[in-house]
Amino acid sequence: MNHVWDKHYERPKSKLTFPDENLVRLLSKIQPPSQKALDFGCGSGRHVYLLQSSGYEVTGCDNAKTTIDNLKATEPTIRFLHTPDLTLPFSPEEFGVIVSWGVFHYNKRKDAKLLLRSLYNALQPNGYLLGSIRAEGDTHLGLKEGTMNLADLSGGYAETYTLSDLENFLLPFSEVSIGYTERTPLGKLNERICHWFFLAKK
Repeated sequence: MNHVWDKHYERPKSKLTFPDENLVRLLSKIQPPSQKALDFGCGSGRHVYLLQSSGYEVTGCDNAKTTIDNLKATEPTIRFLHTPDLTLPFSPEEFGVIVSWGVFHYNKRKDAKLLLRSLYNALQPNGYLLGSIRAEGDTHLGLKEGTMNLADLSGGYAETYTLSDLENFLLPFSEVSIGYTERTPLGKLNERICHWFFLAKK
């Protein structure tokens, strides 16, 4: 799957620079145990810069080497890591906050659970995971048996989550709050881009 994402981040339109407004709101609601933060699946780096501007000491990682190489060249003062597989290089209780925005659903469920367990272990007690996951009802990805039919991500894997799926996924956490957002792409009013977003406390 990695080559799909490398190609994706070679395209200028994929380089988002503005943060998701729902993440901005979630960050305003928390008082983490430390200012060490991880953006897991950082993509173009937009949320790395949001966290940095909010006073966090940030690490960004992604499985696409293309975007990590670009980010390292652009911002050498930030720790960027290429994380191409399920083995994550983080220490136990390393971070007070972890952001995973639009990442888990691009993995098979069993792999997503392994990644979640690793991230949970990397969170400090009373730390927070802030995330979003593609919701049931989404039509934008053109999913057919887990395969995306979307111009620049064709052939990549994804799946959607029901509310029950997400609640079960987040069972390791002591406190969980969930929201929902839905929009249409510009000029495609018949399509739906649907996401759950959540705040989970260890």
